[in-house]
Amino acid sequence: MAIDLAEGRAQGHAQRVAYISMAIADVMGLDRDAQLSAAYAGLLHDVGVIAAGSEISGATGRDERLIFAALPLLRPDEALSGSGDFSGTFAERVAEHVAHGARAARQFELPNDVMRAILTHHEQWDGGGYPEGLIGPETPILGRIVSIADHAEALIDQASPLLARRNFSYWMGNISGFDADPEIVTALTTIGGTDSFWLGLFSADLTSEISTRCAGLREPRGSNLLRIAETFAKLVDSRFDFTENVSERVSYYAELLGKAACLAEVRIRQLRVAALLHDVGQLSMSERILAKPGILSVEEMNSLHMHTVHSHDIVAAIPGMEEVAEWVANHHERMDGRGYPEGKKGDEIPIESRILAIADSYVAITSDRPHRPKAEGKEARERLLSGAGAQLDAELVDLFLTKVLA
Repeated sequence: MAIDLAEGRAQGHAQRVAYISMAIADVMGLDRDAQLSAAYAGLLHDVGVIAAGSEISGATGRDERLIFAALPLLRPDEALSGSGDFSGTFAERVAEHVAHGARAARQFELPNDVMRAILTHHEQWDGGGYPEGLIGPETPILGRIVSIADHAEALIDQASPLLARRNFSYWMGNISGFDADPEIVTALTTIGGTDSFWLGLFSADLTSEISTRCAGLREPRGSNLLRIAETFAKLVDSRFDFTENVSERVSYYAELLGKAACLAEVRIRQLRVAALLHDVGQLSMSERILAKPGILSVEEMNSLHMHTVHSHDIVAAIPGMEEVAEWVANHHERMDGRGYPEGKKGDEIPIESRILAIADSYVAITSDRPHRPKAEGKEARERLLSGAGAQLDAELVDLFLTKVLA
């Protein structure tokens, strides 16, 4: 969901690519591990957009999501053609998102074939793709599978389900032997002739559909949610120098304040996850806006206010994190009721959200921003204290100053 926001795609794009990739791997008779890798590569195929976006936005001065949303139907230079003057350097930066993605997969400790699939999913059968211009079977089979799955989903997304099914075979025939491996096109066209494929693709709960298939492949369990949240937070914060490690710092201070406030240990662990992902919804915003040194327009400010809603939806989609999502949603509410998104006030705001607000505010005060330098020491404490009572919970601010920063 977060990656879809970052590249300006309709929600569910990454999951649909994973679903199609798994279906192809299955019908082609790939083994269990390869089918699982197809799922992971499909879900994370464009995770590199997060890191590449700020480079594109800074170079073009435009909304990078308008560029990435056009892929994979366009080459990098074609995707950039509507964004004003640009050089080949910008097209190269678009192409680099696959390398960023492969590095991200390594950070998530995924198998090597997942990294290779992400790196090569924009290669083409005729050698016209990137980043290496591989020809035919030089591209790993999972890269070829994710490539056609990504292409097919982009075509399907442009039409109604009925029209997509009617034209599917024709669309696939047009890319066979050029963009895509003819054997994989044949496999996908066969799948596309079945009711079960389309019912699954447009399922109201595609997340459960994919999870069930992975469980059926005996997917290894035991993933650590906190570790995954830490890794993803680093990716989100890597977009700018001024946001590097911000989420980890918010998590650090939130945990200390939670302990000072005598929260239960399980809630402190949940609070860490909430802090790491509290601003993940900002992926919905162009890097150009987030790095803007001047005053935001009304439209830009409304977009900023929506990030808490997006953060909530992403965290709420994690099983068992529904309450944590509420903490995330409310971390920009104010004690005086002048916050967002709902204008809650006082005790209407969960204590965990009030803790997040203080940790977030202190990290913001002590970090350089495009519109102002950071504050330190006594000045930072005074700025935080100035928000007590109106913006922030006064008792928790006092606890933060006397216990956490003591």
